[in-house]
Amino acid sequence: MGKHLLLLLGLSLLMGFLQALKCHQCSRVSASGVCETEESFCETKDGQQCSLRKVYEGDKISYGYQGCSSVCIPMMLLNSKVAVEYKCCNNSPLCNKF
Repeated sequence: MGKHLLLLLGLSLLMGFLQALKCHQCSRVSASGVCETEESFCETKDGQQCSLRKVYEGDKISYGYQGCSSVCIPMMLLNSKVAVEYKCCNNSPLCNKF
């Protein structure tokens, strides 16, 4: 009985990790965090994560992007005038809030 209970618990935890994750989706978020295009939600598929991209001009946020992404690597890309920050998450629904 104890082995069956442990197996069921393990399977339920695994299924929780395999479920789709709901993410914010907006192709252009203003510096103040308002979606300037059609705001919606997406659900992650196999291997996807929620993603958030912020574009900075100087030290101020210029605009951003939110969505589901198959390729998401957290990083910061810099050049002399513009910086782009990529964030990825899959720990909770809507974790890619701007």
